[in-house]
Amino acid sequence: MSKPITHLVVNYVRVEESMIHVGATDNERWRWDTEEGESGADAKTIVFVTLTDQGKGYAVAEGAGFHCAPGDPTRVVAMSYLLELFEIAWAIKNNHLDDQAAREKYFGSVLNKANNTH
Repeated sequence: MSKPITHLVVNYVRVEESMIHVGATDNERWRWDTEEGESGADAKTIVFVTLTDQGKGYAVAEGAGFHCAPGDPTRVVAMSYLLELFEIAWAIKNNHLDDQAAREKYFGSVLNKANNTH
């Protein structure tokens, strides 16, 4: 039985030399994946953000993408958590976290506006 989609869970974190990616899935996809004994990484990432450092003193570019179509019930939830995802990406950058440290700190983080957590 499906439960309401109420929040997102970070299920993708990747740090490269000039790019940081942070993605999230909805609470139902996370539950389905983890109840089957999986890590949650294979749950469909419905929203992701990137920070791209162009180097040479240029500003860092922010980008966002979605894997949910208009009318999909996850779309509104995905769009409502962009700021929180960007805050995580910036925290990774500002704290100079490598891929492993960023994943350990943020993978599985619950983004929940009701509790103002992440």
